Amino acid sequence: MNAKAAFLAFTCILIAGISNATADELLDLETRDLAEMKTVSGITVVFDPGKISMVYTLPRSSGLSSGRSGSTTNILGLSGGPQEVGETADSLLDRLNLRQYFIPLTLPDGIPVWVKASSVSFFRAIEPWDHIRAEAKSAVNAGGRAIFVKEGVTTIKDAINAVRRQNRSP
Repeated sequence: MNAKAAFLAFTCILIAGISNATADELLDLETRDLAEMKTVSGITVVFDPGKISMVYTLPRSSGLSSGRSGSTTNILGLSGGPQEVGETADSLLDRLNLRQYFIPLTLPDGIPVWVKASSVSFFRAIEPWDHIRAEAKSAVNAGGRAIFVKEGVTTIKDAINAVRRQNRSP
C-alpha cells in the first residue's frame, strides 16, 4: 500500500471516528425499518418513517377532514401531498417511535401540528405582508412547506434545540 492510500484510509477512519451523527441524522440516513399504514381510502402504503416532516390531525368538525368518521391525520413528507390516515398523530408518532424527533406547534386555528425538528430550514416572526390571522406569531418552513403557527420564535428555537440536545446525548 502506498503512502497516499494509507493516508487516505487513515483520514477516512479518523473522520468516521470523530463524526457525531445524531439519532436525528441517522433517521434521515434510512437506518430504520420500513413501516406500513393504511390510508383513509384503504390503500396500504409502505414508507420510510424518516421521511415524515410534519403530522397533524384534523378534527371531523373542521370540515377539512375527509375521513368517514372521527378525524383524519395528514402526513407530509412522503409524497407530493398529504397522506391521509385514520390514526391520530399522537398514535402514529408513538407507534413509529418518532415523537422524540418532532416538536409540537399550533396552527392559528388551534389545530396541533407535529413538525420534525430537522426538517425546519428556517422560521421567522410574522411580518405585516404575511396577511395571516392575528393568532399566528411565526412562519416556519418545514419540509419545503411554509406554515404559520401560534408559537413565537424563541419558543420554536428552544424546542428545536431541546430535540437536538436530547438526540445527541449518549
